[in-house]
Amino acid sequence: MFDVLLHGGTLVDGTGRLPQRADVGVLGDRILAVGDLSAVDRAGGGLSLDVGGRVVAPGFIDVHGHSDGSVFLDGALASHLHQGYTTQLSGNCGDSLAPITEAGRELVDLSLRANELTAHWTSFGDYLDRVGEQPLGPNVAFLVGHGTIRGSVMGSEARPSTPDELAAMVVAVEAAMDAGALGLSSGLIYAPGMHAEAAEVASLVAASARRGGLYATHMRNEGDDLFASLEEAVAAVRAAGPNARLQVSHLKCGAHAVWGRAREAVAFLEAARAEGLDVAADQYPYTAAATTLATILPPALQGLGVDACVDALVDPHIRDLVRSEMERGISGWENVASDPGWTGIRISYAASHPEWAGRSVAEIAAEEHEDPADIAFDLLVADRLDVSVVIDCMTEADVETIMAVPWIAVCTDAQGRRPGHPILDAGRPHPRTYGSTARVLGTYVRERRTLPLETAVAKLTSVPAGRLGLRDRGVVREGAMADLVVLDPATVGDAATYTDPARYPTGIEHVVVNGRAAILGGVETGERPGRVLRRP
Repeated sequence: MFDVLLHGGTLVDGTGRLPQRADVGVLGDRILAVGDLSAVDRAGGGLSLDVGGRVVAPGFIDVHGHSDGSVFLDGALASHLHQGYTTQLSGNCGDSLAPITEAGRELVDLSLRANELTAHWTSFGDYLDRVGEQPLGPNVAFLVGHGTIRGSVMGSEARPSTPDELAAMVVAVEAAMDAGALGLSSGLIYAPGMHAEAAEVASLVAASARRGGLYATHMRNEGDDLFASLEEAVAAVRAAGPNARLQVSHLKCGAHAVWGRAREAVAFLEAARAEGLDVAADQYPYTAAATTLATILPPALQGLGVDACVDALVDPHIRDLVRSEMERGISGWENVASDPGWTGIRISYAASHPEWAGRSVAEIAAEEHEDPADIAFDLLVADRLDVSVVIDCMTEADVETIMAVPWIAVCTDAQGRRPGHPILDAGRPHPRTYGSTARVLGTYVRERRTLPLETAVAKLTSVPAGRLGLRDRGVVREGAMADLVVLDPATVGDAATYTDPARYPTGIEHVVVNGRAAILGGVETGERPGRVLRRP
């Protein structure tokens, strides 16, 4: 009768309702029955699992990921699958791997370099087709990046777009949406998106919204200008019209200057929601961020493009100018070299110095008897801007305040990785890569009781599903897609740490994707049932 039968578990269905005793039966890729299925002959046919004492939940949905390139190296997205993720949205922070033009090829090549990839596509539709050829563990979906779109039209130029250039960008957004993008992302802290005026962004948000797309933004500043950046993000969807939807990516108070103001940030977004705007956010459950070391550079330098920027950083005079700008700051620029400073910036991976992974720039500089800024500049030159870092920039109190909000989803902000992989296990990535879901369920639900289990599961399932427009995922009900997770609420927890991040979580036992078991007893089955989810 069933291809998969989960018998004897406690159902937390993703809607926020209280847990209840229920069996779940799957036929094909859909949930056929939910309830008392004890009369079913469990000896016949399909996979029958006794999950007594365990929680059965919808498959988790990562609304903010970066597996655009890693999906070609390991389509299982093992670090996500083992967390219980059955769907991931990539193309975030303004950075997608398509469309590609000659003007923007340098920027896309920089994004491809860490995974040692070469693009065999140009259009967004071609890119999705290539992803669809991979054997996938979870389902994957993608946003088109504003930075990539801008680069495809204007290259790295640090100036406002002309009317003709903006029109070309609108056409590119529409083409990506028609090919299957779920919306538009921006990374206004990164080049070239940082050089766009608010009106340009709002015009592209409107183009996405006309086709039902989500707008997800890594704002211009998550530090001392947090509230001005929130205002810009909300203003973009307000200007874009009634169909516009905003997702504030990885909401945080990311500098000493705004520590303790998480409640105000949440209240700002709640005021926009009360106004009738479709506004939400997501969060990873850690006090450190992760990004590229190139964010230490002032906007004008980032606007030179990769080659010219690297050449400029060799010049001692340019270095002195950058130091002075770090000291005095620039309006709107998130100056992480000043706040949190070099002691708070740790190298995650630099190909030229793999032995520095996990160490702060300040620590390395002291050992090398060098100025910390010079250490950073030398790394950016040696690795041609491709250096990743972890930045200690938040307080636990602010993280917990945001965690308690039911409408804020949980994300990883990470690409899929695999322990032992020659490329995907390089360096010391942020532990969110392996531990986000289990940290929420273990630390914030079981240990600290920051939020109840049913709320946490909704933040991992139906809340992100709603943001992505996935109507048949994120809930356990008859007729829904059979994406399911079975976990032990007594043992689920994150094993990944900052010093030893490549460790799968405990307590996540079975993962079913589209009706097929991808993980049983914590072990990958070899099944690759995931699909590319395109905008209808």
